[in-house]
Amino acid sequence: MNKVVFVYPKIEFEENYPNSWIPFSILTLGTSIMNNNIELKIFDQNKSDVVDLYNYIDINKNDIMCVVFSIMTGGAQISNALKIAKYVKENNIITAFGGPHVNVLPEQTAKHELVDYALKGLGQFQFPIFIDGLMNKSKMDMVPGIYFYNGNRLIIGPDNVVKGLYLPNYNINLIEIEKYIQNDNTINTRTINYIASQGCPYTCKFCYETCYDRKYFKIKEEDILSDIEFLIDKYNVNGIKFYDADWFVDIKRSIRMAERIKDYNIKWAASINPRDILRTSNGLESNLLDMVKKSGCSRLLMGMESGNNRVLKEIVDKRVTKEELMHVARMISKYQILGSYTFIVGFPGETDKEIDETFSFVEKLWSLETKPETRVHIYTPYPGTSLYDQSLELGFKAPDSLEGWSKFDYYKSMTPWTSKDLERKVKECTVMIEKKKVRKK
Repeated sequence: MNKVVFVYPKIEFEENYPNSWIPFSILTLGTSIMNNNIELKIFDQNKSDVVDLYNYIDINKNDIMCVVFSIMTGGAQISNALKIAKYVKENNIITAFGGPHVNVLPEQTAKHELVDYALKGLGQFQFPIFIDGLMNKSKMDMVPGIYFYNGNRLIIGPDNVVKGLYLPNYNINLIEIEKYIQNDNTINTRTINYIASQGCPYTCKFCYETCYDRKYFKIKEEDILSDIEFLIDKYNVNGIKFYDADWFVDIKRSIRMAERIKDYNIKWAASINPRDILRTSNGLESNLLDMVKKSGCSRLLMGMESGNNRVLKEIVDKRVTKEELMHVARMISKYQILGSYTFIVGFPGETDKEIDETFSFVEKLWSLETKPETRVHIYTPYPGTSLYDQSLELGFKAPDSLEGWSKFDYYKSMTPWTSKDLERKVKECTVMIEKKKVRKK
């Protein structure tokens, strides 16, 4: 058996997420084993009919070593994965599950009857060891970050520890690139996504990134630029949407990258933490945003979280004030960069008055010269985050199965202290370029 199938199950978030992008989680794994005389099949259910995958399995089932799934919490991705996994197991093929959800609940994932192996942590260095174990029928308990059951006994491998700062680059030719080029109204007509780093050093208590011990890893600049040049030359890409948790963690690196991107004459967008701008104080924030604008940046995505200082400090640990957030938003507007700001309401311990202050803050942002996008979510307790245990104490009932976690949606009320009325307000305060919604007065 020399075939490995990678599956990125369909995501079914609400209408504010109509786009689907390159599934870098499975592209990363595929790249890591491409030199092992293994035939790779990458299947993205967001772009292909599942019947195509089933046909491939029917024809090749005797040669398939395993089928690997990447899953995140919510968005129906887990339930779609399980539907496919059922078909895979009916054909007596090994299944392995990884991704953000597995990283925080590996034991519960491994317990599911359709899961043979759960793989926790970054897969770039772990996955080749896993595949080598399957090929050589060696001891799987030596695979870093592996969880699996031997009868009723849970087997856990050594910690999946990544040493060093740099990640290997991708082989983007493993996917059908043209399928992922989109007309993004906030960037350009032929825009594609790219992930240049993983991890975030900040401490926001609701955020999944804290589950990775605040570690930060990056791909080498020359490898990223080489990919960008390839996408421009071969596919006429004219926009890049960097999907890093925070593209500006390493400010000096970001400046160097922006200066090089400027030479390509394309548009780009990226995420930024407000403290990335605030920590380059004494006038340097002007230089940073000026340089970013001149390099072709059309949009900056920023998590502001709340319009109330107590919530920002005591609940979120954002380490900024609402006054500083407004200052940053004005700076971004001044340079005519589209700000895309996200907020969360319904935190554990947050009062109705504090929630209303967030909605009022959002409305103030709409008065900026360069009117921003605003997106408001309802707080949803994710396992592994700092606010999760507090949510349990306040009456949140956590799902006890993969199927239950699949139903999470941070536009809907998932906790006993939020309501359908809050769902309505959240939708009315979400204003995007693609589909504008205005909150009723």
